[in-house]
Amino acid sequence: MSLIEPIQFATLVVLVLNALGVAALIILKAINRSRRRRAEARKRSHMRLISRHVAFEHSTDPVPAKAATDPAFIDALIDVRNALAGSDLENLERLVARHGVVDELVSDLRRSFPKVKRLRAAMALAELADDEAVPVLLEHLDDREPEIRVQAARGLGRMKWTPAIDAIVARFGMETPWVRARFADTLIGFGSAATWPLVAYVTVNHRHETAGPVAAIRTLAAIGDDEAVKPLIEVLHAGADPEVAIAVIEALGHLENPMAAPVLRSATRDADWRIRAKAVTALGLLADTESLEDLAAALHDPEWWVRRNAAAALGVIPGGLDRLYEALTGRDHPASEAAIEALVDIGELAAARARIEEGNGRTRDHDLISVAEAGR
Repeated sequence: MSLIEPIQFATLVVLVLNALGVAALIILKAINRSRRRRAEARKRSHMRLISRHVAFEHSTDPVPAKAATDPAFIDALIDVRNALAGSDLENLERLVARHGVVDELVSDLRRSFPKVKRLRAAMALAELADDEAVPVLLEHLDDREPEIRVQAARGLGRMKWTPAIDAIVARFGMETPWVRARFADTLIGFGSAATWPLVAYVTVNHRHETAGPVAAIRTLAAIGDDEAVKPLIEVLHAGADPEVAIAVIEALGHLENPMAAPVLRSATRDADWRIRAKAVTALGLLADTESLEDLAAALHDPEWWVRRNAAAALGVIPGGLDRLYEALTGRDHPASEAAIEALVDIGELAAARARIEEGNGRTRDHDLISVAEAGR
């Protein structure tokens, strides 16, 4: 009996504590909901106030003295700003300057802590894209917090502050993959203005590092500026690191400039099968008819991935279908397998059956169906 009583008491204590915990959680959730509702109400009120000041430059509606420190006011400013252009945007910028909003956010960003407040300030400065924030955003491109570095770059990109391009590119080699990818997104937004800084970075660093130049090359491909083609070809001729070479070949394919065709044809004979595989794919993107012989030869490559990519490329280049049908009935079974896969993928098998049913079948239509049914 004496043992049961302590157990019962302990069980009761646990139940009471659990009940208190559940009650506390319910209360906290209710408080948070109430805070969110009040914040949303303040934000809506601020948006109406800001809209009046934007519509009427000399509006006398009072702005709260501490508006610049109110997150709801900042959120309202951002929402209104993103819907404005022209003279209305200029009115908003004057309102922001008059109430020291940027100064307050800069002060928060330069604090040592708390992290949440610093991050909120960085995001707000990026969204407001006010020229007064340029120095602090440049300063925080190397902030200790990765997300703040990203927001600093994003803000500079939103302002199209081209002097920041070099500073962003220079950090490619030292950043984490996630931050580097976000920096690349910002540079893509700069468009062709970022081409030569990226080209210079790749040219200088491709022999000494891999991750940074590869990211820079992929960014050049996304920007799509033909000015990058010749420098990238030179990097490929320089005997770049295989990962860099693969990135260059991919970029040359996406840039779709015929000037790259000769170097890509040469790459189809590289000792590294990964480079050969990327090169045949790039030639397909270029739709280079002068590459038919090289792609047909690649159907007999010892590596399956090269054969597969070469067949896919032949499927989209004028004259490539003939080469696929030649390989289909040839004695090289791996080449035949690659050819039939490509032919099926581009709808040739279904088209061949349709032609035969209509009485317009050709010899190669029967060959294709025969090989497909044989499972080769």
